[in-house]
Amino acid sequence: MEERKNCLAQRLRELRNDQGISQYKLADALGLSRGLLSNYEQGTREPDYNTLLLLANYYDVSLDYLLGASNVRKRFMDKQTQARDNQLVSDIFTLSDYSYTQLQSYIDLLKLHDQYKGGQAG
Repeated sequence: MEERKNCLAQRLRELRNDQGISQYKLADALGLSRGLLSNYEQGTREPDYNTLLLLANYYDVSLDYLLGASNVRKRFMDKQTQARDNQLVSDIFTLSDYSYTQLQSYIDLLKLHDQYKGGQAG
């Protein structure tokens, strides 16, 4: 637990320093107090879930990176693709069982089409 807290603090400092911004400027951009950011960077306080998301979005890194579960900074998807895919998943969850089954059949058909066409559009 202590190791994760130190990793988070270190990564928050590194990300801010890499962008060459002060705690004051970052605090203003995020709508947080400078003192709170300082506490996060020193490891004396931990951000809540919403603040973690805010920081990850600001720096365009994954939560796994912030929390030390991964050393890969970049997200696997850009924000626009992630938003599009999140909307698609949300839409899927609202489908009836019948529609879900039909969607799965259509996806299987599209996969066959892509295999046949060699993955090329058209």
